Amino acid sequence: VRQRRVRGERGAVLVESAIITPVLMLFIFGILEFGLTFRDYLGVANSTRDGVRAASIAGSDLDADYRVLSAIRRASSALPDGAVKRIVVFKATGADSTPTPMCAGGSSVPDQCNVYVASDLSRPSDEFGCASSTIAPNAPDRFWCPSSRQTSAGSLDFVGVYMVVDHEYVTGLFGTNITFTDTIVLKVEPHEQ
Repeated sequence: VRQRRVRGERGAVLVESAIITPVLMLFIFGILEFGLTFRDYLGVANSTRDGVRAASIAGSDLDADYRVLSAIRRASSALPDGAVKRIVVFKATGADSTPTPMCAGGSSVPDQCNVYVASDLSRPSDEFGCASSTIAPNAPDRFWCPSSRQTSAGSLDFVGVYMVVDHEYVTGLFGTNITFTDTIVLKVEPHEQ
């Protein structure tokens, strides 16, 4: 009689395990996906904030956009390689403005924005400096040249940084990827002329 009971209990344990294991695995993978997704979301937010601070402080210095990209590169080190799709440094009209659709879509527009891709994060500083066509005739910052940014106390420009990052899900439970965007705008710090 005792052996029958043990065999019956083993069968019940097997059935219970078959029901609980997929639910438990789904729960564990959900926590993993949420954690990695939240890490990338915070990475985008921190990178954008560091980039706009650098833009605000650099003002109209010729290497302003290089400083922005350097700050973003440092702050985005937690993001996976290739996650950064686009960085836009744009002339904002106010504290709550966003880049124009052309700029946000990936096209640099004269006197409005400079658009950068992930490979631009590793460009050397001597490729920037749009003010001199002999130094950098194809400078990536030539569309909205940092030297044209207003840094006089009475007429400060607003500068914005818009960032697009793709997060690829590890398990595929929630799809293949999600795109995060963030926009931060600050006034350019006044500089003595």
